[in-house]
Parts: sequence; structure tokens; C-alpha cells
Amino acid sequence: MADTGNGATLTLSSTGSVGDIRQMTLPEFVLEKIEDSHLGTTNFKTYIPSDLEDPGEFTAEIIFDSGSAVPARGTVETATVTFPIANTSNTNAATLAGTGFLTTYKIPDLANGELQVASLTFAFDGQTEPAFTAES
Repeated sequence: MADTGNGATLTLSSTGSVGDIRQMTLPEFVLEKIEDSHLGTTNFKTYIPSDLEDPGEFTAEIIFDSGSAVPARGTVETATVTFPIANTSNTNAATLAGTGFLTTYKIPDLANGELQVASLTFAFDGQTEPAFTAES
């Protein structure tokens, strides 16, 4: 069932809720390829899959709250993205969760007539691989 991202949340285990999320760009899991072509290979290069997958990172834009502390970078914690429930017969939302750390936190630019929006980048560390759990 199709749905929008409205209602999604982001929680960090040490930091807690990071505020009102405007937008998230979730990770792309990448398994590199290793070329194994040799002098006898014809027509096209040949490849095998790499041994390890990159766990990726995600970014989020947050409505800035000047009364909240800026989250610490480098603190290892679990990030949990909770998706909105798409199927009204389900009661448990889908989640994406894994351990990692904030690598960036950008305090917003300031301008008349514009909402203050901060941004952050969270890198999964691969220690607890990011796991997607479907809603049920």
C-alpha cells in the first residue's frame, strides 16, 4: 500500500528524540563488486560480489529548537527510524534501526521569513547492522 512519509520519527538512544523531522534521506546499502576478469575473458568484464556491504548513512532535516542542546557527534548510539503505518489493519510500524554515530550537525541559517531548519548526518557503524523490520 502506498503512503507518504508523514508521521515518521527518528530517535537516537542517547540523544532521544531529535525534534520535528521535515525530511529524511535514508541509506542506500551498497555491496561493491570486484572485477575478476583475466586475459582469457572475452566481450565483457566479469565480477564477483565483495565480501562486505557498506551499512550507509542517512540525513535528516529538523525544525530547529534553540532551547534544545545540539546532539554530540561521535557518540555511538542506536538510531531508530519509525515509519508511518501504511496498512490500517496493522498495529506495529516498520522500523529501520542500527548502531552508529552522528558525523555532522548543521545549525540553521537565519533569515527573515524562513523557518529555522537544522540538518544531521548519521553513519551506521556496521557493529549492529542496520535492520529493516516490516510493519505488521
